[in-house]
Amino acid sequence: MGNLPPGPRTSITSLVRYMRDPIGCMKPITQKYGGTFTFPGDPPLVMTGDPAGIKAVYTADPDTFEPLNQDLGVFVGPRSLILASGTNHRRARKLMMPPFHGARMRAYGEQMVRLTEERAAGFQIGQTVTMSDVLQELSLDVILQVVFGVTERAGMQALAKLLLEITNGISPLLALFPALRREFGGIGPYARFIERRRRLHAALDELIAKGRATGPREDILSLLLAARTEDGQPMDDDEIRDQLILLVFAGHETTAIAIAWALYALHRPENAAVLGRLRDELSSLGPAPEPENLGKLPYLEAVCNETLRRYPLAPAPAPRKLLRPLDVGGYNLPAGTGVVAAISVAHFREDVYPDPQRFSPERFLDRQYSPFEFLPYGGGARRCLGAAMAGYEMKLVLGTLLRRHKLRLASLKPDNGAVRAANAGPRHGVRMIVEERLS
Repeated sequence: MGNLPPGPRTSITSLVRYMRDPIGCMKPITQKYGGTFTFPGDPPLVMTGDPAGIKAVYTADPDTFEPLNQDLGVFVGPRSLILASGTNHRRARKLMMPPFHGARMRAYGEQMVRLTEERAAGFQIGQTVTMSDVLQELSLDVILQVVFGVTERAGMQALAKLLLEITNGISPLLALFPALRREFGGIGPYARFIERRRRLHAALDELIAKGRATGPREDILSLLLAARTEDGQPMDDDEIRDQLILLVFAGHETTAIAIAWALYALHRPENAAVLGRLRDELSSLGPAPEPENLGKLPYLEAVCNETLRRYPLAPAPAPRKLLRPLDVGGYNLPAGTGVVAAISVAHFREDVYPDPQRFSPERFLDRQYSPFEFLPYGGGARRCLGAAMAGYEMKLVLGTLLRRHKLRLASLKPDNGAVRAANAGPRHGVRMIVEERLS
């Protein structure tokens, strides 16, 4: 390990612990090694949950790094933003940024609320609903209409089937172990994934061609087709397809999981006062609030932020590889080392978040956290491009569901989460009983 921080001698035990308890898996490691530690491997991976260490990573020159997991291109596309580096990353990010900010992003709010109400309208009193499933379907509806511009029901269903085959067909083992990615003559999980990917690519290529032929619309695909660099160059079809697939992977299951965790936390008996306060705030807007006003509610935002803190979707996403030495946590890390901000360490630091296991949205009303203490969407030059849209969707969907229905958990058994592809979602799907429809 040389001058690297100390850490576990093997990654196997930590991997097993992650599969069993993806949210709490870091605690025994930090108790032994502190907030910055190293996992052995090729290359070794330094994780830091210390705010000073995270700041060193997020404020370094972006050209200090390149993405570590280039092999993930088989899933999200080799030209997707998450795998780009240097000038290619800056160019792609600049082209993709406008649809996710300001008035354009807020304009999607009406679609988000309408789609939520349509899904919730099917709830029956006394029915037990698996909210993770409902929210994944809803999140996919948002992506189909807002991102792809597909609004016709048959087209939505056909594309949704292809997208779900891809997102639900990637096992954690395939994502974590490249050696398992073998087609074996067309037999096995990886061969099935390759065939599904082929069908999805064909459908997206057709959608891109149709978008070029029909001209501008308000969906994100149309905006990407119209985007130009400073010298007038557009993205080609292959790059747009890869960026669309990335948006699905980054924005579909992640947003649904976050909202499911919020519903789970709010309906735990120990958090009854939190739910009551949130309902009072939602009621203050009257019977038909504008989506933008719903998205501005301070306690609703605090609830969403506390959910993202208490239930991080991944312990340490988007690791990077050093192209030059970097000082992190008092260690001068050599070029070639992997480095990553450990969200599941940072979000549970007792010196930053007293009693970190407790679900307390008031934290976010009483204090402003730095981007090196609260980092649900990553940070620095590679912060999640869709963070604003994801946070907006989370607030609108959660607020609309709670305004329309009174729910309760079908079971009060604690849920420590389970690994779903690259994310940590509720193990039991957050099964809820519909008690009442609210006017």
